[in-house]
Amino acid sequence: MKRLPAWLVKFSLIIAVFMAVIFTTSCENIPSNIGKSHEIVVAAPSIDTSIIINNIQLYNYVPQREGLFTFLFKADTAIKQFSRYHTIIIYGTLADESIATLLNDDAKLTTQKDTFTLFKLNDLWAKEQLVIIMAVSEPIYISSGIEKYGNIISSILEEDYYQRIKKNYYYRDIDKKHKATLEEFGVTFDLTKSWIIDSTYWNEHFLFFHTHFPDRSIFFYKEPASEAISLTMALEKRDALTSKYYNGDYVLTDLVNSEEIEFKNMKGLKLEGVWQNDSLIAGGPFISYFLTDGDTLFIIDGVLFNPGKRKSDYFTTLEVIMNSFQIVRQKPE
Repeated sequence: MKRLPAWLVKFSLIIAVFMAVIFTTSCENIPSNIGKSHEIVVAAPSIDTSIIINNIQLYNYVPQREGLFTFLFKADTAIKQFSRYHTIIIYGTLADESIATLLNDDAKLTTQKDTFTLFKLNDLWAKEQLVIIMAVSEPIYISSGIEKYGNIISSILEEDYYQRIKKNYYYRDIDKKHKATLEEFGVTFDLTKSWIIDSTYWNEHFLFFHTHFPDRSIFFYKEPASEAISLTMALEKRDALTSKYYNGDYVLTDLVNSEEIEFKNMKGLKLEGVWQNDSLIAGGPFISYFLTDGDTLFIIDGVLFNPGKRKSDYFTTLEVIMNSFQIVRQKPE
């Protein structure tokens, strides 16, 4: 799952500032939000579900295609019934009451001039709430507006989803004993008490931690960097490690996506894909970071096994934990 690009962050700030002029409220007087992290209310006078799904939905391949968002389609006249949900998309024309109520005169003039406009507001009806409003001047422009802003809306929703998963994870206490144990190996990750650390192979620079219900595991490995990181190198290295330490796991290469990343001042490669283990008759999604720090190669890898059930929330939590990785550097004497 990709983080929000810098230009979209800038865009988000612009529309957030603009939106602040349209509607103001006090966070002290509004209730807490409701809804699961992946649930998004979509409200309009008339909803074409296919255009929302085709232009805004994102997918994880885990290995089956799984929608990242669960859309709850509602009539805009029922705002009171869904106003506490944490994420809401409202769209319509200037003639629609829901849009006319939320936009001030300046916003309406801008919409009339530009044909369609997009606004973003936090904490409109509930605390820590995200509301995205797309307004168009005439009904014939609704489809065009959703198509135009689809990628932007998807990216904003994806980042918001990640942050909600992250916040939910950190509601639980991070285990200080786990942190102290990991520091002995020169690294730290934010692990809760449900995780178990296995350092059996640390003499081979392989550290493994896992938890259950559902089954999830993360490994950390380091070695001298002997070659530039490439997709071929990463796949071969991962297969060699998991064959040895994970009882024969291997990557389905046809289902791998990769991207170059910069992670905490280290450059490297991120992989997402599907692992399989023939002897265990098991498989599922994985995510890997291959990073170089000076002359050292670091590999961080997370896997999930949760057959027949939704996986994206647990998979994203793996990413949250992996993103907490820190190198413990010795202080100069």
